[in-house]
Amino acid sequence: MSENTRSLQPVKFPRYERHGLFMGLRWYQLTLVAGGVLAATVASAVGGPPALIVTSPLWLGLVLFGVLQYSRIPYPLWAYAATVFLWRQQTGQTKYLVKPEQPRAAGQLALPGGLGTLELRQTRDGAAYVVDQQGHEAVAILRCSTTSFALLDDDDKAYAVQAWSRVQTAMAQRPAVARIAVQDYTVPYPSTALRDFYDRTKSPARIDEVNWGDKSYLDLIAAAGAAMSHELLVCLVIDTAKARRRIRDAGGAAAGLEHVVRSEVDAITTGLKTHGVAVDEWLAENKLIAVIRGAFDPEAVPRLAAVCAGRQQAVTINGGPMAVEEHWTYLRTDSGFHQTFWIAEWPRQKVFPGFMHPLVYVGDFRHTVTEVIRAIPTDQALRDIRSAHEAHDTRRRVNARFDRPLTREQRAEEEEVAQREDEIVAGHGDVRPAAYVTITAETLDGLARYRQELESAAAGAFVELRLLAGQQWPAFVAGALPLGRGLK
Repeated sequence: MSENTRSLQPVKFPRYERHGLFMGLRWYQLTLVAGGVLAATVASAVGGPPALIVTSPLWLGLVLFGVLQYSRIPYPLWAYAATVFLWRQQTGQTKYLVKPEQPRAAGQLALPGGLGTLELRQTRDGAAYVVDQQGHEAVAILRCSTTSFALLDDDDKAYAVQAWSRVQTAMAQRPAVARIAVQDYTVPYPSTALRDFYDRTKSPARIDEVNWGDKSYLDLIAAAGAAMSHELLVCLVIDTAKARRRIRDAGGAAAGLEHVVRSEVDAITTGLKTHGVAVDEWLAENKLIAVIRGAFDPEAVPRLAAVCAGRQQAVTINGGPMAVEEHWTYLRTDSGFHQTFWIAEWPRQKVFPGFMHPLVYVGDFRHTVTEVIRAIPTDQALRDIRSAHEAHDTRRRVNARFDRPLTREQRAEEEEVAQREDEIVAGHGDVRPAAYVTITAETLDGLARYRQELESAAAGAFVELRLLAGQQWPAFVAGALPLGRGLK
């Protein structure tokens, strides 16, 4: 879409690039195939055809193991994931139980695994940000609000799309910004929550003195059932290693880091405002911890909301879970079962902006849709494009040598790489998006029902969801926690 048009136009997403060293095979696949060919050659040379036949399960298994795929993922990757998961399970890394008697350093988040080293710091005006000393990152979480995209007319939608493109371009030009994560939390509330809000906002009066409109509204609340609440969070991840000079010039240490984080938050706040998104607040400590705790303990969400709103006596919220148990296909925490999916394929055909609405507004259950956007420096993006061109040229020569035609999919990949190069040369920023969907239920049966609803919604959005089997804990961190992390 050009910068001058005000009409809403369909867009097409590029495919995930899957380049190999030879014939689409990666180095580990080629190693297995070469091992199988070598074993067959040695057996044939030593024992002739009888030895070749006897050893066929060995060399043929190596070749097939290196070539075959399941769900478009090579078998060696599945074997690696299963090995890592079993090793973590045997060493007790898939279970976490809080130890109340164990002391914890002040300022550290009480989270499982490597997340326990994250530090929570406050600015002078009470805002909070998370510091990862090992990963050289700082994360600020912003609560935002905006008009529903579906309610805008076509001109306003086109302007919003162009403005978001400019936000991502500006992000790619700021080396200190490592990633931006946009999270939409959908939380179901019982109908009593609507009545509580009505009672808090309406002036006190006896029920027989209210007019007929109030009575109709009360009847509507009584018949409403569960209500869905959408909360939009934007996580800004800053690379403290790349911002080292700015931190040093601003005073160094904590004061310099706070200055850099604040300046980047101000910059993205201005950019989001042009996109029609208002930053309501930079989350304070209690509110940030409440969001993290709500992801682990869904039953505590209404109570935590009351604490953050000041309707209860001020208390300190513990953001960590009491227990976490990771399984191959799901994760169990304090009061919920979770499954996290990765959007493995974006729409192949052209779609209009807003095609993700079926996923965002699916069902009346708790779910989180997260998009992690990573900026790619222009020089690196051009290097990647040159490598892609070289891979395509090699594939063309191999196809010509074996007299094989170029498939439509391969031709489409070449066209997308050329289009990406044209956009970068024209001055647009290059970003890599990754999206995750996390669903939460009270029981495993409920989780299975919600998964069916989610997959049906994914078909309506023309995207392919893939369950991250064997990686449910890192996937939950990437898709459900406001830390701006993605899977590598």
